[in-house]
Amino acid sequence: MAELWFNPASLHFQTIHVRGKTDWISFELADADGVSGAGEITSTQLDRDVAPVVARLANKLRGERLTSDEDVLHLNRLTPADLEENVLLASAISGLRCAVADALAKRAGLPLHAYIRRLHGHSGDAPAAVRLYANINRSMLPDDRGPMDRSPESFRKMAERAMADGFTTAKCAPFDECRAPFPQIGLPHAAAPGLDRVRAAKDAAGPNRTLYVDCHSRFDLNSAFDIGEELKVAGAGWYEEPVDPIGDTDAMRQIHARSPLPNAGAEKGYGVAVFKRLIEDDVLDIVMPDVKFCGGPVEAYRIGIELEPGHPGSVSMHCPSGPLSLLASAHATTAFGNVLPLEHAVYEVEWRREVMEPFEEIRDGEFLIPDGPGLGARVDPVMVETHGRRWEE
Repeated sequence: MAELWFNPASLHFQTIHVRGKTDWISFELADADGVSGAGEITSTQLDRDVAPVVARLANKLRGERLTSDEDVLHLNRLTPADLEENVLLASAISGLRCAVADALAKRAGLPLHAYIRRLHGHSGDAPAAVRLYANINRSMLPDDRGPMDRSPESFRKMAERAMADGFTTAKCAPFDECRAPFPQIGLPHAAAPGLDRVRAAKDAAGPNRTLYVDCHSRFDLNSAFDIGEELKVAGAGWYEEPVDPIGDTDAMRQIHARSPLPNAGAEKGYGVAVFKRLIEDDVLDIVMPDVKFCGGPVEAYRIGIELEPGHPGSVSMHCPSGPLSLLASAHATTAFGNVLPLEHAVYEVEWRREVMEPFEEIRDGEFLIPDGPGLGARVDPVMVETHGRRWEE
């Protein structure tokens, strides 16, 4: 694999408007031979645009022979420690590392998951299907007409739809009204509507299917213990980020020590070392690397292969974004041998599957990885023209 190289010469961005404040943003790096690689930098979880940072970092790659996605760091004189503390920079680097890995896999004539495994001496073939769980939350965020119904009944209906479509696990983020600190110790009064939403969604899922609950770091040490107990009684399958496990590690460790449910989180972490610490230091039971932040699909594979052998079921990739991100995540997930399912944000728009060429294929709760080298699919330029725009840097 060492003889493969990619020499990026051009950079194009594209954005597709989805709904409300959500746009799926991606880019392509291409060389003079027409070989290209893509990465997604959708920034709904950030308050700044990632594209200018990508353009600045990509300038250091032009004219260079890249033989590894890690060359993105080396040529920009960055270390993993630099990125642990800077999520915006980590997102730009992750997108570029994804694009370079995609291009190098195309040079090798291999699907990205096979390229990653061969790169690391991992023998055997990976499955071509990846089990998903349905994140129903984004389908109930404001669309272009304004706020959506976020009543318990709406949560129930979305969970029912996901189960009818073959998913066996769903996830919701129900605690809209909560934001720590609270005026009283213990269970916050503001959590009552959120708990009603959880109960409704779990009732729709039924006793033999799983409901994960994401708290979006809306609680604190004083409230998180009681919330965990309530979620246990309601039948939740995991308790995700009552507090930020990276920004408030000490509090999360104390919550974890008393939690009646598995604790998950760390969606904005970068690099193997961060996720390894969170598991080995008993901060979390399950880490959730996101290809847009963690270092791209090769780094996500390394996180999985580092943690899963000693801690089975400790990695579940985070992916509430667009089809390109889900595709890259599926390659990484199948490469390291997934135990827990991969996140998929369902029902945001009815035309989602048409964004990729070939179309995104999800059947009975499983993502089918397309044939072909690299990612195996690209963002369809017709969909960009219809729903967004394209520009060059």
